[in-house]
Amino acid sequence: MARDHSTRRNLLTATGAATTVALAGCIGSLTGGGSGGGSNEIKYLSDRGDSRQVIDDIISEFEDQSDYTVDVTYTSKGTSTDEQLQRMRAAGNPPDIVFDTSADAYRYQRDGKAAQVSDVVQGTGLPDPVNVDGESYFVPTMVEPLMGWYRNDLYEENPTTWETWQTEAQRLTEEEDINGYVVQSGQTNNADTMVTQTLWQNDVNIYDGPADDIQVTIDDGENRQAAVETYEWLQTMSQYAPNGSGWEWGDAIAALQQENAAAAMSVGGLPVLTIQANRPDLVEKLSPTAFPVPDGKSQDKWWAYMEGHVVWNDGDATEGAREFVDFFSDSDRFMDFILSAPLFQFPPTREGLDSDAVQNNETIQQHPDVMELVRDNWDAFTTVLATGRDGAPNIVAADAYGQQLLGQSADQLLVGGRSPAETVDWVASELRGLQG
Repeated sequence: MARDHSTRRNLLTATGAATTVALAGCIGSLTGGGSGGGSNEIKYLSDRGDSRQVIDDIISEFEDQSDYTVDVTYTSKGTSTDEQLQRMRAAGNPPDIVFDTSADAYRYQRDGKAAQVSDVVQGTGLPDPVNVDGESYFVPTMVEPLMGWYRNDLYEENPTTWETWQTEAQRLTEEEDINGYVVQSGQTNNADTMVTQTLWQNDVNIYDGPADDIQVTIDDGENRQAAVETYEWLQTMSQYAPNGSGWEWGDAIAALQQENAAAAMSVGGLPVLTIQANRPDLVEKLSPTAFPVPDGKSQDKWWAYMEGHVVWNDGDATEGAREFVDFFSDSDRFMDFILSAPLFQFPPTREGLDSDAVQNNETIQQHPDVMELVRDNWDAFTTVLATGRDGAPNIVAADAYGQQLLGQSADQLLVGGRSPAETVDWVASELRGLQG
């Protein structure tokens, strides 16, 4: 599979961000915890190297009151969680816990690799996005919503609508010697999220049906018309954008930082955290924004990554792994873990979002407009997994994200020369190929 969930975290160190906000996967492969073996040793795979000190503290607290030890492996720079997971499995040393997205947790469950964690999730107030036949297979720890940033010294106000964004992006591109907007395309997480969310903004229902019978509907009736209109808008906006083919999160952020673009979509406060460490003079010129919506449409569905713990049932310490992920979520240091990258990642519950720890965080207090955007749209946040009928888990969407098919569709349009209508036909055919 082509997914690389560590990429959006790796970029901060790669662009020189301060260690206080450097995200995971940047410090090499590290191990911590005890040296116990067999079923008393819990093997934990994580790409959250940015939070290593907090994680180590939680592990120490757990080991003090448990018969288990925890050995944690952090993914190294340039290595995805999936790659490291496959290496460990090939070596006959599978992890007991994997830190990953809810979409991947559902895929693991489908493949018979995820152990149920119902006692950890149900009745605790945590979201339960990977619930299959009444059992839970994923313990959420954080939410990371998509979010755009624009130059408030160049845009006179937040453009908000497709029509205004197009007019303003054209003006900036022609008059200010700076690209007005970044349009990503290609087989990257960045492009895939951007294209999917842009389709959602125009009320395109890409899928429908219950979890056990997901149907592809992007090319049906009104969905098809709206999808064509969406690709037409992306095609138009690409005239006012730098070449974004194959760009990941860091590339789009670099375009903002290098003043090669006046607006770009990303994840949460990731751009401003990166730029604050490299171009602090630009920070006050950046304002957050939601994805553009067509005139008359509303913000109904907002892609937010949900990440957390999966207990991997091929390991040797499944029961200990359940105990640890329960302890982790209930730890006094849990909010410290969340706030190791404030603005980028948020608590998994509204209660956590409104907590004193979040509201009193210094970085968050410096960006009240981000928190206002998050609070105002909290109920619209959804994972790409929850896109079946009535929010049912959607394995086709999870697999499409794994292969970044929606991002590839933009490449078909902008690089491959397909028309918007032909692009809709292409992506619909590719999605149906995943239905199994």
